[in-house]
Parts: sequence; structure tokens; C-alpha cells
Amino acid sequence: MTASRMAGAALLAAAVVWVPGGAIAQNAGGTAMLGEPIETDPDSGAQIYLLGGDERPADNIYGEQPYSDATSRRIAVRYYPTDAAPGGISIIDLYDGSRHEVLVGKPPFPAFHAWGEWLYYRQSVDGQQMLRRCNYLTMAIENVAPLPPERGAYSYGTVSPDHRYYAVAVRPPDTDASRVDLLDLQTGEWRVLLDMAGYHAKHEQFSRDGRNRVLIQLNELPDVAHVLLGEIAVTGEMQLFPADEPHTLRPTGHEAWVGDTGSIFFSTAPDPETGGNIWTGAVGDEAPRLIPGPPSRVGHVSVSADGRYWIGDTGEEGVPLYIGSFASGRCARAVFSRTVYDGKQWSHAHPYLTADNRWLIFTARRGEDAIPQVYGARLAEGWLEAL
Repeated sequence: MTASRMAGAALLAAAVVWVPGGAIAQNAGGTAMLGEPIETDPDSGAQIYLLGGDERPADNIYGEQPYSDATSRRIAVRYYPTDAAPGGISIIDLYDGSRHEVLVGKPPFPAFHAWGEWLYYRQSVDGQQMLRRCNYLTMAIENVAPLPPERGAYSYGTVSPDHRYYAVAVRPPDTDASRVDLLDLQTGEWRVLLDMAGYHAKHEQFSRDGRNRVLIQLNELPDVAHVLLGEIAVTGEMQLFPADEPHTLRPTGHEAWVGDTGSIFFSTAPDPETGGNIWTGAVGDEAPRLIPGPPSRVGHVSVSADGRYWIGDTGEEGVPLYIGSFASGRCARAVFSRTVYDGKQWSHAHPYLTADNRWLIFTARRGEDAIPQVYGARLAEGWLEAL
């Protein structure tokens, strides 16, 4: 269920919606129960809210395949342990501000499954590593499949949009490189999908176009002189995107599928002639397309669920978050994240949009002594469309 959004200053009609535990009152814009915004951007008009605020450091996990449900109502947040409290993963409701605990303990990096009904993640159950899933709206938890330890050390993995396959980077014992394994969740069959000598496979992401291709990042060993980007079919064939030499400078390792197309969006070191560093390209393209960007180098990237907009952060003062239109070539600053980098994941913005393009979700450590937290910028009516 999604609520219709009203203009910023207009009075919002109350509604009653169902959530686990009963009915709650909420306004049509879905923000009344979140309290007041902590900041309103003077240029974009975006209102910034603290989401799931806690005394523990938190992050929004990653932006390239957003941990947000298809209704745009809920997001997943990872909490890091402190001396006073354990870590864990919770689901935050953007309508009523409520927090729903998924697990307690060392917070895993959940599997990529963008804007889905379920949050997939690894957890030890009775001593057995298990792929599990939690429904964003009902909070029902299910065991999906055991993860055999003899295959090696598992990365987070990715689950296909049709819930049929789990592809995961696995590092066998006594090796530095990871291969890609595939589990057919319907039959329970495991097999090696890709094992490329001299390369470390990581950052696996299933496509959203119905082809069930796995986007894979391949770091050349031992010094990562090259970063190749490829797509793997569930039958095992791999083809490369036009990224890295001779097409671009080395990719940064931040890449995302463009909606339900076969193209990807990725960042690289800045082009020496244009200064640009964000690109789109598909397997079979002779060259990628350079995307007009902000004046500073884009780092972390994401793409909206509908494939129309790209999202990225830069290293400018205040670490602004930009959104751009693939169609028009225009981009604009949505907000300043105000994060202060400390070399840890929780200080990276990792921005992304909810499926309805109404909320820009990001992580920020807003000061040298600040506790990293997750924030949501509710975009002003019409701002995105004006791009």
C-alpha cells in the first residue's frame, strides 16, 4: 500500500492503515509520525528526517540494489554493536517511524534483492549457516536454504527477482580469490557459475529485466590494476561490459543495473579530457556512454527503480548527493549529506531512492564526534520531474 503525496505546505488528510500489530493513524504524505525534519535544503526544498535514530552506529547497508520494499514504505537499517548494546538489522517504517527488529547480533550484509517483498540475509540457525528472508510488511521470517560450509566463505550474494536463484561469491579455503556459485532455490542444486583464474569475483547483483543475469565485478589479482565488469547467465556464460581498458579508466567498483534494461551505470576514475567519470553501457556496445555529471567526481552510485534517474555522492564540501536524468542529461544537488569520512562503511552515504522516487535514503556521520545514522530526504513535489 502506498499513500498519495500532497504538496509540501498543504494540510494532509489523516488515514488509517494496517501494520503488524494493528491499525495506526498516519497522514497521506506518510511523514506525520516521523516527527519534524531536522533540516530543509534551501535550494531543492527536500526535507531531511532521521530514520531509526539510535545510540549505536547505523548504516543503510548499500545503495546499488536498495534494501527497500516495493511499496516504498519500509527500508532496512544495519546497527553496529557497542559496549552497551548488540548490533543487528531492523526494518524502519517511513510512514509511522516505527522500528521492527529482524535479528540481534553481528549484523550481516544482506543479499541484494532490490525493492522486493523480502529482505534476504545469512544467519546461523542451530549452528547451521542459513539463507533466510524476512517479509518487509508482515515481518514473517522463513528459512530459505542451508549454506554448506564446505563450499567456502560466503559473501552476501544476490537473489533473483523471481526468487528462483541465489548467486554468491564464495572464497574456497586457502585462496585469496572468490568464485561465483549458484544455488537453484527450486531444486536445491549447487554449482560453480564462474571461476576465473587471476581475478577476484565480488559485488554480485541479479538483473531486474527478467533475464536473470548476474552483474559481477572482477578485480585483477594481485594489485587490482584492472576492474572488469561482466554479466553471467545462469547457464554459466559470461560477457563483459565496455568498462576498463580500452573503453574507460579503471572502474571504482561502484555499479548498478539501469532499471529493467540490460545496461549498467558505473563510476570510474575521472576522464582526463572531460573530467567525467560516470557511464552507462550494455554488453555488445562498442563503447560506453559518458553521462554528464556534477563538477566533482562521483563515487557511490545508484539508479532509480524505473531506470530514469541516477544518484551519486561526491567529495565536495558537505558531501552533496546528486540526482540526474538519463534522458535530459541534467543533474542537480538534492541535499548535503554532511557526512564526515572516517574510512568505515558507516560514513559512506550510499544514497538511493525508494521505488516511488519520493525518498532519498542515505547514511551520514554528521560531524567528527557524531554517531553515524540513516537519514531520509523527502523530495519536494515536482523537483525530480523538473530534471
